Amino acid sequence: MDGRVRPPHPSVAAGRDRTSALQPRSGSPGAARRIPALLLGVTLFLGAGCRSTAPAPVSTVVWERGVAALERPLPGDLAALYKLRSGGSGWLRLSVVTRGDAGRMTVAGAFGSALSLVAWDQEGSATVADLRKGCRVPVTDASAVLGLSRLPLPQAIRLLAGRLPISPNGRIVSFGDGAYRIEGEGWSCRVELAAAPWRVVRVEGPAGPESPRWSIELMRHTGSLPGRLEIRTPSGRRLVLELVRLEWNTAAQLPPLPELPLCPGR
Repeated sequence: MDGRVRPPHPSVAAGRDRTSALQPRSGSPGAARRIPALLLGVTLFLGAGCRSTAPAPVSTVVWERGVAALERPLPGDLAALYKLRSGGSGWLRLSVVTRGDAGRMTVAGAFGSALSLVAWDQEGSATVADLRKGCRVPVTDASAVLGLSRLPLPQAIRLLAGRLPISPNGRIVSFGDGAYRIEGEGWSCRVELAAAPWRVVRVEGPAGPESPRWSIELMRHTGSLPGRLEIRTPSGRRLVLELVRLEWNTAAQLPPLPELPLCPGR
């Protein structure tokens, strides 16, 4: 020791300064009262931020506004492109083109080669083609290709376009809290709505021996238009559709159907 008094380390001095800044200074009226008041204000602010509040109930009248918004006709004929994944497979491409209540749905591989085609007309009859084998597959329920047993393809298209899957002569029954049952000729489903903006968030088919249950989760909406759909088929298979692009009124007519024979053994 050389007997000299060394100044405190800068970090020690800074610590003292910070500590002293929190202490009431002599000669400052009300300083001792300001700090408890400040701490009380912080406590109240934090308590308000952590307090949970139950969502305000939505009245039946308000839900009916959502139904009215989602029952509207489509803006026109649809042309859409999706990425499609089925089970553990890689991404495929699904294109959909409509003209009135008729349409085409084509699945293509990663390099653009067409794999399958589903076509339906205004009367509801459908054609399913296996383009890899170059033949037609007879079907009685074309919607089952997507795992949506008994849901007509025009109503499935309405779901893709951000609308309720209701038919012109359909019936809709409220279960309350944004849940509805939609009935058509020979089919029905249960839908769930959400508000702000109005949109369909879930659709579920009925459970029964002749119409096993299927479900669709709709998410990533832009307005009412879903950007992603996750389909669970009656067999438990999972299909994922991710919207790439959607346009209206771009097709003057539907592509012609290929002349194909029936698949062997069908």
